[in-house]
Amino acid sequence: MSSLLTTEHVHVEMKKGQILKDVNLSFEKGKIYGLLGPNGAGKTTLLKTLLGVFQPTFGAVHFQGEDLYNHPGNDLLKSIGSIIEFPGFYDNLTLSENLTLHLRYLQQQPSQERIDTLLKTVGLYNEKHKLFSDTSLGMKQRLGIARSISHQPVLLLLDEPTNGLDPQGIKEVREMLIKEVIENNTTIIISSHLLNEINLMADELIFINHGEVIFETINMDVSDNYLYKLRTPFEINREFMAELEGQMVLRKGDELEFVSPLPMEEIEAILMRKQISIERLEIFELSLEDLYLKLLSKGESYEYVGEK
Repeated sequence: MSSLLTTEHVHVEMKKGQILKDVNLSFEKGKIYGLLGPNGAGKTTLLKTLLGVFQPTFGAVHFQGEDLYNHPGNDLLKSIGSIIEFPGFYDNLTLSENLTLHLRYLQQQPSQERIDTLLKTVGLYNEKHKLFSDTSLGMKQRLGIARSISHQPVLLLLDEPTNGLDPQGIKEVREMLIKEVIENNTTIIISSHLLNEINLMADELIFINHGEVIFETINMDVSDNYLYKLRTPFEINREFMAELEGQMVLRKGDELEFVSPLPMEEIEAILMRKQISIERLEIFELSLEDLYLKLLSKGESYEYVGEK
């Protein structure tokens, strides 16, 4: 399947140093991608780069087959919706008026019916005459989501969109975003600190830290996988890792850690068939929190379930 959006060797440098380092990603149409990482990892900078407002120091971003930063006009950008950092609106306008103004800025002539539909989608219809200055943080976030989908974009970039929402609000946003993908085939890239919540909606997860992509759950469900620790002098390359249906987490000397859905017996059988010497092989139950903490801190607090 051809990609809607790709980054190729994207680097972003600022006076304080390098923010993004050699980021190579591919996003398909009609999927939700979860972007995970601690504060300062580079998530917001990456989203701004994908939005077309933060040009890479070098590297390229391609959107719908076009170079996002070397394309005449701004038609490409009109196909992207976003909430990056705090959504800005006019305090002295109502929620309905703010959405109307935004769509007119995009050279659209919105009907009141369209505005009302958007407000109903995010649960703000009964508050449509309220001034933006009189709204709560959660209501501001909901209005930001309404604005981001108001022009029916093909790509939606959301930076912590559930900030300020209660559990019911978070559930409603999750269901709304899944519906957006199903009905409009939208591609959504969403950053969040809520690991379990983002795992409920995302098709794929991307872990980023210190400006680097450190792990991707391509076509895999973390909950259906194990973490393996293997000690072997044999060099495990990408091709062999594919045979294990795994993804590398860490390689340090003879110590190798990888994630795979295969049970211990199948992993052992593959290693023996390939005549890979095994000095030690351990298997651990894996949750999303386990994987996240492991990738960030190299911790070893797992529920041990076996060893050879």
